[in-house]
Amino acid sequence: MNFLDNALTLITLLSLFLLGPALGRAIIARFHNWQAWSLPIQHLAVGICTMIAVTAMVLAYGALWKLSPKSVAWYNWIQEVPVAGRVNVNGPVEVRQPLRK
Repeated sequence: MNFLDNALTLITLLSLFLLGPALGRAIIARFHNWQAWSLPIQHLAVGICTMIAVTAMVLAYGALWKLSPKSVAWYNWIQEVPVAGRVNVNGPVEVRQPLRK
C-alpha cells in the first residue's frame, strides 16, 4: 500500500504542475484579443492566471479532503498508523458525548 500512496501523491503533485499552466492559458484565452497585448504583459497575465488556476486546484483538493477524507487515498495512511505507548493520567477524566449537528 505504501507504493500506491506514494504514486497517488506524485500524481496529485504532477496534476498541479501539468494542469496548472494549461488551465492558466485557458483562463487567459477567454480574454478578447489578448494576443495583441505587448509580450511582457502577456507573460505577466499568463503567470497571474496560472497562479489563480493552481490556487483553485489546491483549494479544490483541500475541499475534497475536508468533505471526504476517505476519498483522498494518499492521506489515508495516517489513519492506519498504530498508536503504541503508555499514557499516565493523574486525576479525574471527564467523558462527554459528541455534539450532534
